[in-house]
Amino acid sequence: MALAACGAPGFPTGTGTATFTWHSVQTNNVDANNPTQSPPQPFAGTVAGIPVRGTALGPVVPAGGLSALPARLTVARWTGRFQGHAFSLSVSEDTSALRDLQSATIDVDGTLGSQKVHFVVGPAGSTISNTIKFRGTVGAHHVTGSVRLFNAHGASNKASATFTVTG
Repeated sequence: MALAACGAPGFPTGTGTATFTWHSVQTNNVDANNPTQSPPQPFAGTVAGIPVRGTALGPVVPAGGLSALPARLTVARWTGRFQGHAFSLSVSEDTSALRDLQSATIDVDGTLGSQKVHFVVGPAGSTISNTIKFRGTVGAHHVTGSVRLFNAHGASNKASATFTVTG
């Protein structure tokens, strides 16, 4: 795996793996009169052997739930650090074109340092599979790969992906 030097931060090129672990944080003090949000979920891992740390924050769900889906549903917001640079990613789904869960795609948009990030994850396909494909860009780099469905052992979770970066 080579480290490309195309602006800050440099980004690993070639093939690699990424592994993330997190311990689910639960809350039991939900106020029925106020919107609810799960507590921040810290995560850690490596991308091509480079450490990454951050926090995932789920969407605010109004008390009583949603009466209708918005055209774009934000699923999570990920923030953290990779190679000494901050990242901020919004994970969302376009619900206006949603036919079924098998056709669903998730968009990941944001920044890594000064570089723009955009990924499309899915669709899952018509058969149940243990992996979901993704494609996207980080700055000028093109990234393709697949993520395996995460493993849960109680509140401990682990997800891994394989990828190829060109650029």
